[in-house]
Amino acid sequence: MKRKRLLHLYAQPVTLVALAAICVGPGPLVHAQEAKPSGSPLDTLIHTKIWADVPEAKDFVRETRPPPDSLPYQPVTGTDPERPKLRSKAELEALENELERAGSRNDRKAGKRAGIKKPAPATKTVKHE
Repeated sequence: MKRKRLLHLYAQPVTLVALAAICVGPGPLVHAQEAKPSGSPLDTLIHTKIWADVPEAKDFVRETRPPPDSLPYQPVTGTDPERPKLRSKAELEALENELERAGSRNDRKAGKRAGIKKPAPATKTVKHE
């Protein structure tokens, strides 16, 4: 029992000394990097070089290349296609009505094929007392 008590009393200072040595020991060897006064993050992005410098082509490469004027490049962008003119408000409303009529006609046809009959509207009966 006495041995456990001594181990406990001995372990606490040793742990503290080891922790202090770990924290203070490599302090002079490890230091933070100095901050560069570069300004805003936008300045950093603008001044960061993300491309490589392309070296001059060697003589044998330049000699074997065809002249730039004779290369048959295919254009990546074409001419703009002819687009329909914008419709007026009246034309859009007529188009919307046409679509609504077609939708209701299709709903009626679908109901007839399925044999579904719409219930007759219920008439309200008033009780006379």
